[in-house]
Amino acid sequence: MTEASGSEASGFPPLWRLRDGELERATPLTFLKVVYNAVARLFHDRVGIILASAFVLILIWGQHGKVQLLGQLWDGWDPTAENPKQRDEVIPGIPWDQEWLSFLVGFLVLVVVPALIIKLIFKQRLADYGLGLPPRTRLRFALLSAVLLFAIGLVVFLSSAGKEEMRAEYPLYRGPFDSNLDFAVYELGYFLFFVVIEFVFRGYLLFGLYQVRDRDAPPGVGGAPGPLVFGYYAVLISMLSYTAWHLGKPLDETWGTIVWGLVAAPVVLESRSIVLIIVVHWLLNVALDLAIWQGWSFSL
Repeated sequence: MTEASGSEASGFPPLWRLRDGELERATPLTFLKVVYNAVARLFHDRVGIILASAFVLILIWGQHGKVQLLGQLWDGWDPTAENPKQRDEVIPGIPWDQEWLSFLVGFLVLVVVPALIIKLIFKQRLADYGLGLPPRTRLRFALLSAVLLFAIGLVVFLSSAGKEEMRAEYPLYRGPFDSNLDFAVYELGYFLFFVVIEFVFRGYLLFGLYQVRDRDAPPGVGGAPGPLVFGYYAVLISMLSYTAWHLGKPLDETWGTIVWGLVAAPVVLESRSIVLIIVVHWLLNVALDLAIWQGWSFSL
């Protein structure tokens, strides 16, 4: 291999070619080449684009979806304020307006942007990433799995409602609800939050990595023997990233994300859809919020 200013593989941005033996006699320029190529390769294939875009977009949404970057520009931004009346009002008459806005930011950043990448860059269907109803042949499995997950999850969620650390975290809106209608309206908006987290972790990452085949890999990158580069390792990748995003949450919830990630992933892969998982996840958290709001206490 000879030194050249062009790329060693097609794609943009071009890669910086290394001379034969250059890594054995590295210079500061070699170091810069390696760093540049590591970043540039993220734009050369579907795996790199999925991993890089998901990482950056999750950072933009922020820890637990709080959009901390927005707080750097706006002193009145605090979607987790203990006293929402002390923060800026965004939507007149809606006390939980900043919570809703954080859900909307998550939707735009982690659903709309990946959807555009899927359609415009990958030239694939959104259904290939779980955004669609299960096929008729898999509907029975999807429904039975959803009912089972909800039944088991409801016991676990309600049993945690009496714990102080969970009451300090939920509902995400820390102010009072003046009526059942107020609670219902807030929880309807909360649905968007679960569209976001299920799509980015169980849709974009899981389906996106699971379906990558050897022929999709760039030159020099190969998977284990067989048709898939990631296969079921995509389950671990989506679960680990989902768990990492929950670090700092109550301990029971953080450990619970491992179980949810490992159980929900094969369900959506088999059913070819994240729709019912979104609904189940939302309903479980509505039940948790309701139990905490009403002061109910359950124990196993």
